[in-house]
Amino acid sequence: MKNYGLLILTIAATLVCMPVMLFLFTHNDVYAGGMILEDAKTDVEISAVKTTLDTESNIQIVDGIDEGDEISLGIPLNYDTDADAIIVQEDKVESVISIYIPTEDDKYYYRNELTGSQKGIASVEYDYKDGAAGFEIVTDGYYIATVHLTQRELYLELVSPKELYGHVFVIDAPHGGDDNGNSAYGVKEKDVSLRIARAIADKAEETGVGGFYLVRGTDEPVSEEDRERLISLLDPDYYICIHVDADGDTRVTNGIRAVVDDPQDEKSVRKLVSVMASKTGQKDLGVTAEIPEEGSRGHMIDLYTGYITNKSEALQIGSDEYSSSAGDVIYAWLMYEKEGE
Repeated sequence: MKNYGLLILTIAATLVCMPVMLFLFTHNDVYAGGMILEDAKTDVEISAVKTTLDTESNIQIVDGIDEGDEISLGIPLNYDTDADAIIVQEDKVESVISIYIPTEDDKYYYRNELTGSQKGIASVEYDYKDGAAGFEIVTDGYYIATVHLTQRELYLELVSPKELYGHVFVIDAPHGGDDNGNSAYGVKEKDVSLRIARAIADKAEETGVGGFYLVRGTDEPVSEEDRERLISLLDPDYYICIHVDADGDTRVTNGIRAVVDDPQDEKSVRKLVSVMASKTGQKDLGVTAEIPEEGSRGHMIDLYTGYITNKSEALQIGSDEYSSSAGDVIYAWLMYEKEGE
């Protein structure tokens, strides 16, 4: 199958950017194939209508459609449509996929029906401007999108991460930006947690296993609102937040520990902490369960990788070697847990 372009969402960028569920206002409704198109009041300038899919889309674009593909939306193409001039854009923050299709016929989509199962689609808005038909598709959750092109149709396929990969793991590196977290001896918590998170993502990419999402893939901080939204939308099998401990009373406290929000996870997470301590030579401080006031979500782990107030441990956890070893252990544990389900 020929690829028009392949810009699959990277873990780092994707896990910083998260869908926001929005309700769109209804304007002048137009009936089209069992779906409601809403004339959008938009200020989008379609000045780059000749820009190709390859440079404008963060979505996988493929030629043709296979039997068994579950299509969420089918958009017919006019005879004068140049497939290479179609623009597909995705805004993960707003849960919006925008498709601009050049055509001289400004009434074409008032006469021709849309098709598809509507799976994953909350609403569709339509507008015609500057020689192009514009569709703004709001999804009802977090999806991996594929656009299929045929000679006379554009199909949008939306698949959830769990449907595609069979699992979802969210790795959180808190802090970032001006927020260093705990710091001592030139080592910053925000850097330690990010290096370990990236090491896990790199291992997943190296082995070709998808379904890993980073809350923060750069030094930019992520708001608590966005963090909570991501967890809610992705509904991960495991959520691991990577921390660095500090002890203001002593400079000798050291070791790895974990906190889970469900007592049933204690046994399995003890294996993670034990193996990690064994591989890094750190002290195993065990696992405790702390049930939040709002109740347990299950499979949420706060992993404390060492004490930054202990100089030798701070220098150890601040090294690239430590990040790589810790990432390998966490990745292997997640794969073990996945196989055991």
